Amino acid sequence: MSERKYKDHPFCKRLRQLMFSAYEVQGLSYRRMAEDAGIGISAMNSYRRGEVLPGAENLLKIADYFGVSADYLLGREGYEIGEEQ
Repeated sequence: MSERKYKDHPFCKRLRQLMFSAYEVQGLSYRRMAEDAGIGISAMNSYRRGEVLPGAENLLKIADYFGVSADYLLGREGYEIGEEQ
């Protein structure tokens, strides 16, 4: 089992929230979310568990898929794209 050194990082916490919400509200599986975002399921699971952080390309894919900014995912702001500050 890999070390979860990033499990408390804002990215991992927010990704878990977004994925859980999509699962609960839309009934999407984690595999489907990864596929729809264009990311491998093993990579997405590693991000969700806090084992690794994504590179820039996958960070942007995840942000675009969930309709949030990369800054939001990284904990730099609390707003989603389109929300006024």
